[in-house]
Amino acid sequence: MCRLIFIATNRARTLRSLALLLSFCTLLTACSDPPSKHLELTAQSAYASAMSPDGKYALVGSILHGGSLWRLKDEEKLYNWNHNKGQKTAMSAVAFSTDSRFAVTADKRRIVMWDIKTGRPKGFWAATGGILALALSDNGRYLIVGQENYSALYIETRTGSILQKLYHSGDINAVAISADGTIAATGSEDGSVKVWKLGKDDPIQTFQVGDDISSVALSRKGTLVFGGLYYGTGKIWNARTGKELSTVGFSRVTLSAARFSTNGKLLVTGDTTRRVMTWNIKTGKQIRKKVARSPSLYPPSGLIVEEVSLQPDGTISAIYSNGSVNIWSNKKG
Repeated sequence: MCRLIFIATNRARTLRSLALLLSFCTLLTACSDPPSKHLELTAQSAYASAMSPDGKYALVGSILHGGSLWRLKDEEKLYNWNHNKGQKTAMSAVAFSTDSRFAVTADKRRIVMWDIKTGRPKGFWAATGGILALALSDNGRYLIVGQENYSALYIETRTGSILQKLYHSGDINAVAISADGTIAATGSEDGSVKVWKLGKDDPIQTFQVGDDISSVALSRKGTLVFGGLYYGTGKIWNARTGKELSTVGFSRVTLSAARFSTNGKLLVTGDTTRRVMTWNIKTGKQIRKKVARSPSLYPPSGLIVEEVSLQPDGTISAIYSNGSVNIWSNKKG
């Protein structure tokens, strides 16, 4: 039910406003899709947040509390992760490794890798530019860092060495890495998505998509790549051949998050209008859609999906810009 508080200054105007608001409330209620489980991980919105690929953990860089790791099955906060003792870190980006065993957190210039099992830090690195995005391979071995200085860093975490710099002609907003750390994808405000065979100077694929890339994803083996536009659709390609496989999403809506299923047959996306959708990779056909309830009447589309996961049993998990998590089991459709 929507609760409305207003001051009546003109009866006719008030009645019209009330009718509009009630209609809007009805629309919100009808369009939302109650999840199997809902969690509130922070009292206010988050600077950055991530969902582990296995759907078991959430990582939140909160405005009030700094970084924290949560286990979702029992809503347990496991660790507080901040870069300086006694201070709450303003996180610019956070991410899990592709095997959900490690995580990375970043402020504007520094990166820390953490062991999820112990909660202890495993490495510290400095970036060469303002940090916008992170991606971490299996075992936390290789790290990709998207930056504001038109480059991404390819770091071997065991030694801390920068093995390679990956270049665009604009800020690098989104990055992804294959499970074995040999393939990377970068998306930039220059409107391109590039696929890299790490160790080679030039990208193996370059896709000029549009004006500004909002999200990228790679399948575990690095054979499929996705790129989404700000205020536009997203495309899926064969990363080896460059062949376009399908187009997903809708015009004038930003795909803010994307992840391939483990078997590489489906893509799950999240957008800036609270929607989480799964797509057939070959056809681009929408298979499922889940919509979170809006946290307030204004703004109606202010809840952004930050990251998503899709499990083999069909369970969908999503974490949002306000630090909340929704989980939909396959039993709920």
